[in-house]
Amino acid sequence: MRSTVFATATIFALALIADVALAHGGTYQGPSGGGTPGYSGPIGGGTIGPQPGGTTPPGTGGATPPPAGGATPPPSSAPTPRPAARNTGPAGGRGFGGATGGRAKAKVEDRTTDWDWWWDLNEERFLLLKNKVRSQEASSDNKDTFLGGALGGGASKVTSTQIRKDILPSLRLALKDTYYDARAGAVIALGKVGDKNMPETLSDLRAMLADSNKIVQESACLALGVLGNKESLKDLLDIAKNTRDGQKLAGKEGADVPTRMRTFASVAIGLIGGREGFGAGENYVKELVTMATTKSPNQDLQVGPAIALQVAKSQDSVPALIAMYKDEDLDKWVRAHAGVALGKIGAKAAIPELVKGLDDKEGFVANSAAIALGLLTDPSDRETINKLIRYAKSAPERSTRNFCIIALGEIGDAKGKALLLESLSKGQMHDRTFAALALGIMGNKFEEGRSESGQMLLETYKGMKSDQEKSAVAIGLALCEYEPARATLAEDLVKGQGNQDLKGHLCTALGLLNYADSIPAIQELARQKGDQDLRKRASIALGLLKDPDAVDVLEKVIRESSASKAILGAATVALGYIGDRRAVPILVSMVENKQGEVQDVSRAFATVALGFLGDKDDIPFLSKIQENSNYLAQTEALAELLTIL
Repeated sequence: MRSTVFATATIFALALIADVALAHGGTYQGPSGGGTPGYSGPIGGGTIGPQPGGTTPPGTGGATPPPAGGATPPPSSAPTPRPAARNTGPAGGRGFGGATGGRAKAKVEDRTTDWDWWWDLNEERFLLLKNKVRSQEASSDNKDTFLGGALGGGASKVTSTQIRKDILPSLRLALKDTYYDARAGAVIALGKVGDKNMPETLSDLRAMLADSNKIVQESACLALGVLGNKESLKDLLDIAKNTRDGQKLAGKEGADVPTRMRTFASVAIGLIGGREGFGAGENYVKELVTMATTKSPNQDLQVGPAIALQVAKSQDSVPALIAMYKDEDLDKWVRAHAGVALGKIGAKAAIPELVKGLDDKEGFVANSAAIALGLLTDPSDRETINKLIRYAKSAPERSTRNFCIIALGEIGDAKGKALLLESLSKGQMHDRTFAALALGIMGNKFEEGRSESGQMLLETYKGMKSDQEKSAVAIGLALCEYEPARATLAEDLVKGQGNQDLKGHLCTALGLLNYADSIPAIQELARQKGDQDLRKRASIALGLLKDPDAVDVLEKVIRESSASKAILGAATVALGYIGDRRAVPILVSMVENKQGEVQDVSRAFATVALGFLGDKDDIPFLSKIQENSNYLAQTEALAELLTIL
């Protein structure tokens, strides 16, 4: 879902339920997708000099905020910059990063190097919630309960029927909703749920490229990428290159396509390539390389294609990406994302240049080297591992040290593990939290030594006082699947130990550890009025635990939360995230709003939830952008991309 609350110049609130900006008389501006917590670090990608057409002021990304009342904002040649969202620090997970109302703080704490930034963007591949639930049988107790009745024996047929008869018609109806954020949510959801071979789905999404609202137009580009129909590649390239045909598709005949729409169109090309591949004679890799390396007045027009090359994962792009990464005259943000692309593609030929890149004077570029080397390095490559160990201890920037620690967890060799264990017991706060996370990653990936890591993590957890550190260790224990930790973590949850972030991470950990005895305590947290991120994490944990009452709990929360849009959003999106087919009529009823009583924002949240519920992918396809990303090398468009699920 596209957020309608994004920061303008230096602060981004990037979490599943965004903070509420008090612009337009305090009007709540809608739901957002999940991603990084509130961002206060350096941002590239703003306009450098006048943009083509001279219509988009710096910092706006070309988006027009809505008027009060939720009506579709009229087109504007000079969009008003969005108000800065209040940054309250990290969200604690796919999560909700803020409170309703309030003013922006004059000074924002920079927490960009905290461990939960990495976790928030990478947890999908570890949670695997929908796949986990669908692959396991659940018991029934006099009701057609949690996914067991729906998906055990003939499950595929039942689910396909619901998607065809209930979810898809409801989303198509939402494409005509008067509230722009409901339309934006519906197009992303339609891309997730729709079959690429259904011509009506492609036609529906293509039509939304000319919507009166820029956010909807941008969402339509991404939705075409998620859908994966190669027939849309030419349209997306025309939009990305701002051709006459692209302007016509965007309803801008004779005027430039907005910058962020062009950026998202280029990313969508990469998404299609990642799903379908590019055939012989298709020049899309070459086009993306050309766009990424052609100097532009707006960095996003280069960074977008670089990110597209990450998700397309074409071996044909490797030589160009190595050249881009080495080119010190190229924009540092583009170089950084080219480095990540080499890791995601699996380009082992790039290892020598990436090893050199750890010494790069640009921190963003060095960070990408660490990320990519974690994905590429074999445990037998002593030279590379030794350098990662040295830089995990002494790199000039904290962020580079963090990414080197994660890389050692991904690689999984004994010497790297020794450094992680040492950092866990003797390091500073960031060393300890990232080492705990890295040990969890290693334990999740490699069975050898898993129990030893779990034992050390549990001993460390018991002796810790800091909630931030205990949260990281709890997740590390869960990733190691260390069952002896379950009782200790559950005891802390029942006793109400720690702050809301710790409680939320304890819920996640217990869900991953499949500790059914913790269900009553987690249910209580899902019901409680209060922190929306905690409630979301509790709800997801109930899904991991196959709690048959999860849908009933969340439906009650929705009924009782009309006064709190943040809590309403948390419960609604969690309902879709869990994946129980009994949620379909609840959400469809909200979207279709036949009695005219459902709030605008409620309908928008419900479209997001239906997208989760009917997603054809076990892990949201857009998470390919978020996973192993260099999230600190943010541009305005990337910051927004990282919020979309």
